[in-house]
Amino acid sequence: MQASLRFRRTLLLAESFLGGLSGSMTTFAIVWASSQYSAVVLGGTLIAGTIPGLALAFVGGALADRVDARRLLFLGSLLSGAILLFAAVWLCWSPGAIVFIVLNLARSVLGALLGSSVFVLVPALFPEEELVRTNASLSLADDAAYLFGPLLAAGLFSLSGAEGTMLVAAAMSVAAGLLLLALPAIPRSEAGQPLNLAFLGAGAAYLVRTPSAAAVAFYFAVTNLFAAAFQVATPLYAATLGGAVAYALLSSAMNLGMTASNLALSALALRSSERLIFSAGVVQGLAMAGLGRSRSLPLAASFGALNDAMANVSGTVFVSHLQAVLPEALLGRVFSAVNALAMGLTPLGFTAAPWLIDRLGVAPAIVALGLVSSVVSAVFCGLRGCWSKAS
Repeated sequence: MQASLRFRRTLLLAESFLGGLSGSMTTFAIVWASSQYSAVVLGGTLIAGTIPGLALAFVGGALADRVDARRLLFLGSLLSGAILLFAAVWLCWSPGAIVFIVLNLARSVLGALLGSSVFVLVPALFPEEELVRTNASLSLADDAAYLFGPLLAAGLFSLSGAEGTMLVAAAMSVAAGLLLLALPAIPRSEAGQPLNLAFLGAGAAYLVRTPSAAAVAFYFAVTNLFAAAFQVATPLYAATLGGAVAYALLSSAMNLGMTASNLALSALALRSSERLIFSAGVVQGLAMAGLGRSRSLPLAASFGALNDAMANVSGTVFVSHLQAVLPEALLGRVFSAVNALAMGLTPLGFTAAPWLIDRLGVAPAIVALGLVSSVVSAVFCGLRGCWSKAS
């Protein structure tokens, strides 16, 4: 049994690393190339990568609860590689900002339809007592990819532009998908259920019946609004510190912070609690404000690492808690409903960011976003009563 678990974990770690490397390189190419046009273009590109996910989330959740998760994730990796290949050819033929907008739109649709299966895969392959550590270990592999991915992408971008970066990312995505074929099939107990509105809405109905989960998901919706605006501001801020290389180093440092937090989560036997989720949010907001106050790349990188470390703690603890308590039959649909609620305000953040940056300047805007995010985390914790007792 232990040998089987180790084999599964090793495969998933390799898949997570290759998939994360492809994703981080693609994200770097899209964000950096879009930011060279304007903040408005960057905001529009990021919105294109969000709205389809919100609209199709419930469909993706239903698929995850009806179809073998391994098969869906494998298909997603192949289609992702095909989309990147198409975008690279399009850029060679007719370069322009529209390529990055369409690419991010396609990635969002693909992720919404097929990405929910990852939340089904882990609890199907590992026992409950291994969920936090397994999720943290997989995130570590992903973090390692996001640590090196921006640096590799920056080098490829300087040599062969976005086209070359996307071609390499496409190859890595396909390789990641092939690894999934060695995992056992994940049969779904709901495979034969009618695909009707009641089935599609079961995840949302669960949230209505479970106010504690809905409250935390809504908390992430509010703080993700500020994180979305911060995502627009980051490459513009990095441009003042040294351009593409500075942005790559800042991105890698932020992912190094996630790596450190996942090391801690994988080594410690922590219980899920709202106090931990909201307290990490308070520190995250303060770190974002500190980044905006920084005037050197090393200091900004340090605050960026702390920002992403705390964001990762909040998210990983919440995901692991849901995986442990949710009925197997509802995993995909509840996670889709949670993600739809948690990401519901991000388009507003992408839209408002250029307006805020234009009026305050990029660094003051980051400071304001961080301080407001920290206050919101403290208020939510107070409303949930987690300052006075453990949840």
